[in-house]
Amino acid sequence: MKVSRRLRSVRMPPIHPMMNRIREMRLAGETVYSMAQAVPWYGPPEKALSSLSDKMLDPFTHLYSPDPGLASTRLALARDLLQRRGIPIDHETELHLTCGASQAFLGALLSVADQGDRVIVLEPYYFDHIFALQFSGITPDLIPMRENAGWEFPWETVKARIPGAKAVVLVNPGNPTGAVLAQEQLRQLTEETAKEGCALIVDETYERFNFTGSPWHPWMDGKADHVLTLGSFSKSFGIPGWRLGYLFGPGNILEEALKVQDSVVICPPTPAQIILEECLNLTGFVEEKALKVRERMNLCRQALESAEGLQWREAGGGFFTLAACPGIESYKASEILLSRYRIGTIPGGAFGDAGENHVRISFGCLPDNLLHEAMDALASVRL
Repeated sequence: MKVSRRLRSVRMPPIHPMMNRIREMRLAGETVYSMAQAVPWYGPPEKALSSLSDKMLDPFTHLYSPDPGLASTRLALARDLLQRRGIPIDHETELHLTCGASQAFLGALLSVADQGDRVIVLEPYYFDHIFALQFSGITPDLIPMRENAGWEFPWETVKARIPGAKAVVLVNPGNPTGAVLAQEQLRQLTEETAKEGCALIVDETYERFNFTGSPWHPWMDGKADHVLTLGSFSKSFGIPGWRLGYLFGPGNILEEALKVQDSVVICPPTPAQIILEECLNLTGFVEEKALKVRERMNLCRQALESAEGLQWREAGGGFFTLAACPGIESYKASEILLSRYRIGTIPGGAFGDAGENHVRISFGCLPDNLLHEAMDALASVRL
């Protein structure tokens, strides 16, 4: 039986075969420095795990939660967003907990765009966003970022293409680029999309790891009714396997997004919400991890300054640099790095044409015992 044309047109990213290769090499006894997938080297706070352990015998822990998540967890998150960032959110109508940021993105997207509509995406892009657009029958309007020492927001091109678009997708800090926006850039984008009746979907999965960009968010100045914001706790609290994220925005759009959530996953995982509530009561955990991520970023920069044929591209936040390998096809570069140097990366071509001749290097996933070995291997690269 033939599969659907819709899904035949969607190409799986190379992250899966790359991670399979890494696992095979490790099973064969080889040391491999995986800088491919953005899996944090740390797990959740011990106190949060203890809290969950205490509740494992409670039948409630193993039941469905309400579709948008437990009211107590949403309230705890709304309080955190208000106290930490100055963002006022009604936890009952303007906030959902989701199965990670990717599911939150799908709900946001399908709530504001119809089949055949045009949605602006910056390139290099996060490939899961493109998948969601493709299998939803929505047209990606790809706008390449400007590459300099880092990756720059192409404001004039974006501004010219906003009229007639249903949404603009912004990942800030960027995946795979690590690019961050200044406050004035984000404010201009917010104002221009509002003027044109275009939704602004902000993916802030790496919000807690924004080192040089602005902490400003449009809802700090009022509840802009065209702005939808999503994120994840996978990196900040070290729980990627628990699949927990969030989506907040105007209540009328969130009401529609809940239809997607109920159909796709019903509700976010109840145990993960229990962990999150405890995590939100702790202080210092994420701040300490963010400092260590920044240290790893600096070590990665220093290593690439010693490498040949592989060039650092400035990252203002997140877990990545999209490093340049001029004149070398990105899939070939990733293969050489893995086979010759035992360094796992993701080919930049997986993130669109603008990512070609680059590889994504994650500096946020290396365990302490391999960190300096991995950086020495990276510094020894000669492409």
